[in-house]
Amino acid sequence: MIGTYIQAVTYLTEQNAINPDKVWEVKEHRQKRSLDSNAYFHTLCHQLAQKMIPPWSMAHMKNHLITSYGQPEYDENGKMLYLKANITEDKMQELEYLHCLPVKYESDNVIFYRVYRGSHTYNSMEMSKLIAGTVDECQAVGIETATPEEIARYAAVWESHYESKNKSQSDT
Repeated sequence: MIGTYIQAVTYLTEQNAINPDKVWEVKEHRQKRSLDSNAYFHTLCHQLAQKMIPPWSMAHMKNHLITSYGQPEYDENGKMLYLKANITEDKMQELEYLHCLPVKYESDNVIFYRVYRGSHTYNSMEMSKLIAGTVDECQAVGIETATPEEIARYAAVWESHYESKNKSQSDT
C-alpha cells in the first residue's frame, strides 16, 4: 500500500481489526529512478572511460564512479558491508558484478574493501547524486553533458509520470 500518513493509518487500523497479531513493516516511500537515468549514467561512464590515458575499461570507470558517488551496501543490521579478500585493487576494479573500494591493507595479499550497491538498485535521489558526480567529472575533461535546464526538464517529466502513476495506484 502506498499512501499518505492518514491513508496508511486508516488502512493499518482496518487491518488490525481483521488480524491484530499480524506484523507490519512501515517505511517511507521513495520515488524510483527513471531507467533513462541509468542509461545516461552508462553513456557518460563510457565517454569518460575513453578520455582516460590510457583508456579505462567500462567496468573500471563504473567502479570508480560508484565508489566515489554511489551508495554503500549495508547488512540487515544497518552495518556497512566490508569484504576481506586477497584480490588486487587492479583486478577488483575490473569486476562487473561487485563494486568495492579498498579501505585497509592487512598485508601484501589481504585487503579490506568497502562494498557499494550497484546503480540498478538506486532510487531517484541516490541516482541523482551518482549522476551529478559523474557529470562533474565529465565536464572537468571536456565531455559535453546535458545542461541543468535539460536535466530539470527530464526530472519534471519523470516527476509528472511518477505522480500520475502513483495516483492511479492509490485510486485502485
